Amino acid sequence: MLAVACTIAVALAACSTEPTPAPEATLVIQPTIFAPTETPVPSATPEPTATPVPPQPITVLTSGGIDSLHPFYATSQAARDVLGALFVGCVGQDDQQQPIALGCEAVPNAANAGAQFIGEGADRYLQATFKIRPGWRWTDGRPVTAQDAIFAWQLIMAPESGLRDPLTQSVYSMQALDERTIAVQFMSAAQAQAAASGALRGDVPFEYFSQLGDYAAYANRATPLAPRDYWAVVRWLPSHLLRDLPPSQHRDSNFARQPVGDGAYEIASVEPNRVLLRPSAQPFSTGAVANSGITFVLDAQPASPDAPLIAPGSVAIDASDVTPITYTSGLEKLVLNVDRFPFEDVKVRQAVAHAIDRAALGQDPALSQAVPTALTYDPAKSAALLAEAGWACDPKPCQKAFTDDTGETVTRTLAFRLTTNEREPRNAVAQAIQKQLAEAGFAVDAEIVFGLGRQSRLFAPYDQGGTLLTRNFDAALYQSPAPGSAYGEFACASIPTAEANDGSQGNASGFCDPEVDALLNEAEGGESVIADPSAPLFQALAKIQQAAPIVPLYEVAQQVAVRGVQGVKPAAHLPVTWNAWAWTTE
Repeated sequence: MLAVACTIAVALAACSTEPTPAPEATLVIQPTIFAPTETPVPSATPEPTATPVPPQPITVLTSGGIDSLHPFYATSQAARDVLGALFVGCVGQDDQQQPIALGCEAVPNAANAGAQFIGEGADRYLQATFKIRPGWRWTDGRPVTAQDAIFAWQLIMAPESGLRDPLTQSVYSMQALDERTIAVQFMSAAQAQAAASGALRGDVPFEYFSQLGDYAAYANRATPLAPRDYWAVVRWLPSHLLRDLPPSQHRDSNFARQPVGDGAYEIASVEPNRVLLRPSAQPFSTGAVANSGITFVLDAQPASPDAPLIAPGSVAIDASDVTPITYTSGLEKLVLNVDRFPFEDVKVRQAVAHAIDRAALGQDPALSQAVPTALTYDPAKSAALLAEAGWACDPKPCQKAFTDDTGETVTRTLAFRLTTNEREPRNAVAQAIQKQLAEAGFAVDAEIVFGLGRQSRLFAPYDQGGTLLTRNFDAALYQSPAPGSAYGEFACASIPTAEANDGSQGNASGFCDPEVDALLNEAEGGESVIADPSAPLFQALAKIQQAAPIVPLYEVAQQVAVRGVQGVKPAAHLPVTWNAWAWTTE
């Protein structure tokens, strides 16, 4: 089954006075000297007293710099790792990408009556109620309150903040039922339609985002907004510190340099190449902190070669006694443009899927694993499908007679261009696919687009002629983040156009099936999201697999190198520090 799950961008918000930065200090833990309990015998030579070795802070090596430590503006990996230890929030995700209650008592859903649909017809809406844990606090000792969450929503929705967040924008109102209870009302169909037209009014300026086109997709909305990650909508920042700070000043505030969070740690010092965190003096409700602190070293090696250490991502470490922890970080896939010859024919797409032996593509087996799929490697099935589609494949490449627009009969070759970018081992994988498909009867012209990310024409923005966003390709080989949204990748509305694209690759294949659309809408935006969305999702994925707009090749893995630390649980799209309070040193 195609691997698809939910992702969220965890952000926080707050209002008011700019905090006074904590004085810089170096994290130093002094050894404890114990007084002797007995008077030693004078004639005996006393044994030397061993000096207790103080526990060392865990060193986290991370690449790149820190652009901001404000949870709403930080984008670099290093900043996200630091913030993952400082801020916990209401509901988060674990290493299996499942929602878990952290600063809130429960994940609201249909089973616990924390999430429910209210009303009828176009006025029906989703309401989710969140209860903050007793004793949940900021590290300055002040309690986290419902007002902190309301402030967060209002800050994100303030035009001056420069923030745009689709999940937050789907909320119509957020109210404090008491100091620890937040009721969130998502937009009804009528409200969503009003937002699309610019007519919606409320506690925040919906009309501003209407002018930006953020609600345009809701013009004909017939069902209430029910985001698949509705449970992640409550974010908070210390409003008692930030309530007097204008939204436009958050990005460059003192808080963005030395924030006060709700997690297990507080900032001890921020230096040009390192950030030191110490356990908070305030009790942490999720459990006692199991280590003596964390030192984040930016683009450097740890000071001690045997210090407790983790090195996430691609950071290289010069040590032989580390244990790698591997986790899935992306999906390598072949995307077929269903509006281009020869992939407008589903049998040809299925033949491609059956012709590729994913186990023989040459990728590093230590950093990849096969994705289960119904269209397994089966050369005989591939040949049969091409024959059913009218292709003659002896000799190869295959050929087929077509009638053109003038009524003339023309013979075409089963040929296409495979586009990919310059990234190892993708060049080798592309060549392996080219060879395998040649054996099946396809003539494949491989095209390498140089550069990575948005520096590559493959992933460039639409207005810069990005290959995927403009859909100017026959077939494309690339990696997409995993997990992701099935709706965002396969829904008709997700096909990128000049007017509608969010900068992601979206539905680059152009696949559009009304039945699949209905299933994906129910799984990722319908009333089943608060109960069990898996049934419609798996039905949709089964149909997508058979239609073969993409051929999943293998899941790409990343490794975290760990030495002397237990309890590290990395996951895709989460900061490696999401559970840092549970890390222990051996």
